[in-house]
Amino acid sequence: MDRIAAQTDLRKAHLNGAPGVLVSGLVWLATGLTWYLAGPSAAFVFLFLGGVAIAPLAALLTRFLFKAPAATIGKPMEKIALVTVPIILAGFYIAWRWFGVVSPQAIPIVAIAIGLRYLTFKAMFGTGTFLLLGAAFILIGGAAFISSISLAGPAALLLGLIELAFFAALYRT
Repeated sequence: MDRIAAQTDLRKAHLNGAPGVLVSGLVWLATGLTWYLAGPSAAFVFLFLGGVAIAPLAALLTRFLFKAPAATIGKPMEKIALVTVPIILAGFYIAWRWFGVVSPQAIPIVAIAIGLRYLTFKAMFGTGTFLLLGAAFILIGGAAFISSISLAGPAALLLGLIELAFFAALYRT
C-alpha cells in the first residue's frame, strides 16, 4: 500500500477530519457551558458522553451533509483512529480515578489525553495540522491542570473555539 496515496484517499473521505473536529469543538463548547451551568461533575459526564458521540455524528455529517466519498485504499489507515481510543479512555480513567469528577483537574487531564491522540492523526491523514491541534490541547490542558485556580471551564470553552477554527481551516483545504 502506498502510504501517501492512502492518506490522500482518507483526507478526501473524511474531508481532512473536519467534521470530527467540528463535532468535537461543539462538545467542548457545551462542556464549558455545562461547567458553568451545572458544575464540574455534570461537565465531566457530558464530556464523556459527548465524546462517545463524536465519531458517529461526524460520520453522519461526512456522509449525508458533506456527501464525501467513502475511503477506498485509505481504509486500513482508519485503524489508527480505533487503536488510539485507549489513549482517551486512559485519560478519562486517570481523571476519574485519581482526581474525581468534581476536581478542577479532571477535564484538563482529558484534554491532555485528547491532545496526545490528535498527535497520532498526523500518521493517519498525513498533515501537520493535527500536530498543532494536539499541541494546543496539551498546552491548554496542562496550563489548566497546574493552575492554582480552576480553569477547567474556560479551558473547555477555549478548546471548543480552537477546534471550530481548525474545522474552518481543515474544511477549506
